[in-house]
Amino acid sequence: MVPFASFMPDIAAFETNAAREAVNVIPSASGYRPFPAFSNTASAITARAQGAISVRSTTGVIYNFCGDAGKLYRLNSNGAAWTDVSRVSGGAYVTALDSRWSFAQFGDFIIATNGADETQVYRLDVSTNFAALAGSPPRASFAGSIREFGILARDSTAFNRIRWSAIGNVADWTISATTLSDYQDFPDGGSIMGFVGGEYGIVFQERSVYRMSYEGPPTAFRFDKIANFLGCRAEGSIAAYENLAFFLSDDGFYMIRAGSEIVPIGAEKVDRWLEENVDESNIYRVSAAIDPINKIYVVGFPSINSGDGTPDRILVYHWVTGQWSTAAVRHQIIYSAGVQSAYTIDGMDTVSATIDGLPFPVDSRFWSGSGRLLLAGFDTLNRQGFFNGAALEATIETGDTQLSPGRKSLFRGLRPMIEGMSVTPSLTVGSRDNLSQSVTFGAPVAANSNGFCPARVNARYHRARITIPAGSEWKFARGVDDFKVSGAGAR
Repeated sequence: MVPFASFMPDIAAFETNAAREAVNVIPSASGYRPFPAFSNTASAITARAQGAISVRSTTGVIYNFCGDAGKLYRLNSNGAAWTDVSRVSGGAYVTALDSRWSFAQFGDFIIATNGADETQVYRLDVSTNFAALAGSPPRASFAGSIREFGILARDSTAFNRIRWSAIGNVADWTISATTLSDYQDFPDGGSIMGFVGGEYGIVFQERSVYRMSYEGPPTAFRFDKIANFLGCRAEGSIAAYENLAFFLSDDGFYMIRAGSEIVPIGAEKVDRWLEENVDESNIYRVSAAIDPINKIYVVGFPSINSGDGTPDRILVYHWVTGQWSTAAVRHQIIYSAGVQSAYTIDGMDTVSATIDGLPFPVDSRFWSGSGRLLLAGFDTLNRQGFFNGAALEATIETGDTQLSPGRKSLFRGLRPMIEGMSVTPSLTVGSRDNLSQSVTFGAPVAANSNGFCPARVNARYHRARITIPAGSEWKFARGVDDFKVSGAGAR
């Protein structure tokens, strides 16, 4: 068997052990696994989603919030409809077209910022609407927390400024040596592009990255530059999990480990492919999330084929193996969300009147309401849902191989090695006689009852494109086997 190789479109196609395409699949140590379809579970909000968060209150209740240009919403307790919880005074919000809502949890307080309006707050289990956060905080683009401090980054009056609240009090922003509330202006590096909090913070600028560590009185925080001339290119590309943080820079994708080690993860793999495919004029539509169950960093972006700037492609990075893949799904944003309410058998009737109409299998984690984070998002109809449906149509394409060294070959078929209960893959053979020529593909041929895909293509170089139909029940795409090849002439 020849295993399916890693998706690395940035390197040469000939004899490099790299997949040219890996669409609607997730990398694994055993090849590829299916990428599930998006299934909407909640009613539509008024306009395009521009940010969302999923949290748990101190009483154990799961909450989901989101925002569009003019409103903020809370998902109802049944997880099926959104309620407008915008401020009751001050009018509609004015989130810019190329901006987004940034949410952060501080105890039972949810902080929301959009860079234009007053910083908003919602108290879990208590509030009915968002309201202006007390303590005269700045209007900022990004919200977060470090230990017992609320963090607001990219002050609307100084894009290179980060502010922090009084210790233990997110409603006190008066600068004080006693409460330790203060701010920091960065002398270089450009505008702040994002922030990741936790035990320590990571501040992303256009051309710098800083680690923000608690030091105690009198300075509160120490700032250590961990990257110079390297920064974040797309605000929405930032995502973090445990001690890992991911982002897109001008020269590709990077991962920060433990707040200090910066590792290039897209070099000679997908960085150039992204440059050739991303719609640069709509890069503000990029969004990213972590799927902790599958251990993947997921980045959605609008491609040059989108037509209207709507994100239509997804890059998937499996940090365990260091491998990439892609998915083709139109969406608004992607994020990590917890299922809000557990369902009984009777309660499933609120989602569908029939078993066949349920968006997820009956054993899906969605129905448990456990609060475990799943890969979620909003579709182009402004509806929230999860990537937890049936398998999408998957395509894996090998590079070029000279099956008979120094001469042409008559290729007569192969056997796709797909592990599953209900799957009939097909083979499409690509060929060319000169590496300077374009690859020509024939018609797809489905596997016969023996699992073999017959073909008849005479050429010097061959490549195989394996397609797995949507809805197939499969677990692993391992590779190809049982090649039937006859040597031909040298000309």
